[in-house]
Amino acid sequence: MRLLQTSLPDIAILEPAIYEDSQGGSVQSFDEPAFHKALKEAGFPVPRPLIQDNHFCSRKGVLRGLRYQLPPRAQGNLIRVVNGSAYVVAVDVRRDSLTFGKWVGVELDAVSQRMLWIPEGFAHGFAALEDNTHFFCKTTNGYHKESERNVRWNDPDIGIDWPGFTEKTTGAEDAVAPLLKNSEPHSEFLQGTTELKDLKVIGDNRGSLIALEQGLNIPFAIKRVYYIYDTLSDVGRGFHAHRRLEQMAICVSGSCNIVIDDGASRQQVRLDSASKALIIRNMIWREMHEFSDDCVLLVLASEYYDESDYIRDYDQFIKEVSCGKK
Repeated sequence: MRLLQTSLPDIAILEPAIYEDSQGGSVQSFDEPAFHKALKEAGFPVPRPLIQDNHFCSRKGVLRGLRYQLPPRAQGNLIRVVNGSAYVVAVDVRRDSLTFGKWVGVELDAVSQRMLWIPEGFAHGFAALEDNTHFFCKTTNGYHKESERNVRWNDPDIGIDWPGFTEKTTGAEDAVAPLLKNSEPHSEFLQGTTELKDLKVIGDNRGSLIALEQGLNIPFAIKRVYYIYDTLSDVGRGFHAHRRLEQMAICVSGSCNIVIDDGASRQQVRLDSASKALIIRNMIWREMHEFSDDCVLLVLASEYYDESDYIRDYDQFIKEVSCGKK
């Protein structure tokens, strides 16, 4: 798999290896380790797992988009065309980005099998260049109607140079979509949320069991797991927020208090049961206090350790939360 940089630094073209012989040909359409390796070697961040496939079919001249989803349901898209050809566009809708409002367009077709990687924070759209054009989109999040937003495909401030057609067809929603300047901002630094969840206990006279299942009672893909123990009762921990990372915290033994602060209000949650889980999404300031002697605090995290994701100064946290609310 070969990666090609586009004019937007976050968007990449991927060229898979195509194998042909006397019987025909084959292509390995997706290999996650190879995909991650290609991104890493080019200096791109590794995304969350691609968890959903979407298949679209269009006739020539049909234009779909520009669509995106807001955090925490934002979607990264790996797009390829398996029949026909299409012009695929990505637009940066991150208001805190240096390339906000910039776009890039790439032609994809079933012959070359090239794919376009569009990470979270970009709206995307595509126009079919042939009848019976089929698109496949692999996404980092499932479709969530309440989080979906769109931007006008012909917004003059963006100025996308779409292919010329004698007939261009758009859906009703796309035709009346807001201009980018009036759209709801996509920001990784939006004010966060928390949730206290009761975990289902399975037990009998032999004891109890709790199952943690990604996609069911864990609302994100797990990239890291750690646990905190042997902390003295008068020691405080945490005192930071995360820009992107989400966590689930469970006291599998003992107890502790967790202070959570979204920049507008502050509250304290006591974790004192293995069947109680606290979900802490991004942009939440957290502090941990009053650890019992036998406390073991298990933490599941949505991202690998990355120091640049931490906000360790409370005043800086308030500043970034305030920017996200604008």
